[in-house]
Amino acid sequence: MEKELELLRQKCAFLERVIHGVPANIYVSDLEKGVVWCNKTNEESLGYPLEEIRKMEGMAYMQAILHPDDQQVPGESVDHYQNFSGAEFGGVFRAKHKDEQEYKWYIGWAKAFARNDEGTVKELLCVDVAMSPHMNTEEQLVQALKDNLRLKNKLLIKSLRKREIEILSLICKGYSTKSIAKKLFISENTVSTHRRNIQQKLGTANVAELVNLASEAGLG
Repeated sequence: MEKELELLRQKCAFLERVIHGVPANIYVSDLEKGVVWCNKTNEESLGYPLEEIRKMEGMAYMQAILHPDDQQVPGESVDHYQNFSGAEFGGVFRAKHKDEQEYKWYIGWAKAFARNDEGTVKELLCVDVAMSPHMNTEEQLVQALKDNLRLKNKLLIKSLRKREIEILSLICKGYSTKSIAKKLFISENTVSTHRRNIQQKLGTANVAELVNLASEAGLG
């Protein structure tokens, strides 16, 4: 028994060294409380000890480290797990160390880690890797951002209903509202309503932006 306990202690110590030594920020985020656990790499790269992070409930910690233009990233992740069934969700964002002014690029992935009694996702296991130090050229970073945008747009397209995707596909092919109505045997008013709903869901201001987003996502 003593030998088994010693082997178990050694195994736990080894796994702890791996988790805290891996060159990536690993943390568990409660969708209501915020970050409840993180590894040493996360503490060192962003300057916040776990004890301090836990005191910053909700989105306060994320708001402190994220670039102003990327503040929506955590909310998008929460929204994804509250409205979609996808196992994983990823994104690219900028974050900075507590005592520094310069932001670094990170690519992160989250996965459902714990669920409540109703089966709803309660906690996420997140892994963020700093991109900037490992990018050999500016071209690679630009390409990585384009790839991330493409994935994000695909998720937005998936949020549309079947009829909306059908109409969006026809818009991308250059069909007018009148032509779409005739092809789908529906009224022009119905097509116009669908178009407004599509633009609202995708966050586009005009047809050009709509077509560009759909093209980035591989539609059309």
